[in-house]
Amino acid sequence: MSVALCEPVAAMSRCLDSVRETLGGLDDKAITQTLRDVEKLSRRTHAVMLELVAEADSRGIAVGQGFASTQRLLAGMLQLSAADARTRVQHAAMVGTRRTITGQALAPQLPATAAALAAGQIGTGQLRVITETIAALPASIPQPARDRAEADLVGYARDFDPRRLRIIAHRLVANLDPDGPAPSDQPSPGTPVRGELWLRDRRDDRLGLEGWLDAEHGTLVRALIEQLAARHPSTDALPDTHTVAERHANALIELCDRARGTDEFPTTAGEPPHLTVTIDWDALRTALGTATLDYRQLINAGDARRLACDCKLIPVVLGSDSEPLDVGRAMRTVPLGIRRALIARDRGCSFPGCNRPPGLCAAHHVRHWIDLGATTVGNCCLLCPAHHQQVHLQGWDITIHGGRVEFRPPEIIDPDRRPLTNPLRH
Repeated sequence: MSVALCEPVAAMSRCLDSVRETLGGLDDKAITQTLRDVEKLSRRTHAVMLELVAEADSRGIAVGQGFASTQRLLAGMLQLSAADARTRVQHAAMVGTRRTITGQALAPQLPATAAALAAGQIGTGQLRVITETIAALPASIPQPARDRAEADLVGYARDFDPRRLRIIAHRLVANLDPDGPAPSDQPSPGTPVRGELWLRDRRDDRLGLEGWLDAEHGTLVRALIEQLAARHPSTDALPDTHTVAERHANALIELCDRARGTDEFPTTAGEPPHLTVTIDWDALRTALGTATLDYRQLINAGDARRLACDCKLIPVVLGSDSEPLDVGRAMRTVPLGIRRALIARDRGCSFPGCNRPPGLCAAHHVRHWIDLGATTVGNCCLLCPAHHQQVHLQGWDITIHGGRVEFRPPEIIDPDRRPLTNPLRH
């Protein structure tokens, strides 16, 4: 029995050695496909690992070898941390094969999760979210509802990374257990900030900030900044490599965006704060050239084209003789009525797995207004700034069917380009 089990493992090891030796001769398409294949193999290997852990635990091998528990055995034998060893034992108990006292095999506690992991469809991050979510369900939840919750999470885990899957899981638990702990209330607005703040234009067109706040309000502002500045993936594909100072600046910008999105924000002549972008028509159409902002700062035409989707922008497009061709004309600007309809339909950022509220979202034209896209509910959707940029830069295709916004990822993310929707909105 031992030899029969070891030979397949040895064959897999030789296969991996062969892959490593041929990496230099692979083209780009082969590299990306091999990445998917190896990741799938890694997930299937982890499923076998958990089956082995479950089998070792059911046989009591750890005690027989003088260890207090299977967790201690794994930590000592595989040089794992106590936390990693504990996690493997917990996961093995949920997705590994169980045995009765007489040795009869039983199905895993989470059969759908075990099957998806064994097929390489989900990874260890998604496995952790699913097991923690199911374990956290109150005992009052009946078994059929628990089984349905597991199946739903496994379905979403095939399309969403662990961070977004956890957001979906929180929503699912809230639906199953509506009487759970209520969210804490937001702190009420404090008194006006006491201190001084100077705004200075730098020679590179950046805005310089300098000033001070008293102890009370300084502590409040610092807490808000540091909370929003916590390190997290800047996009769904790349890790956050920003410095602390850069993350603090991003947090301040997000605070301003949130404040601007409220109904209580002050207006000027009945109009909320806005930004005017002045750009040559050819530069906007070709995304080559520069644009000018309110305070004469320059941005490139590519950024101006991306910003042009934001309903809080007023475009001033100039022809060859500097005549205004479009100053907030109805074809491009999203009017309040259409925005309200988008909020009612999308309920916030429509990108799959995003939970940003409508106040932080812009109305994105599916077919860009520069390309004669109409400003209608059927041609617009709400996107938060991060996913608005991602859609523009990575080449996501968007279609709207039956009141639902569908996103087709670029081929590098999903070769089949399967359409995704945001389960948090429906």
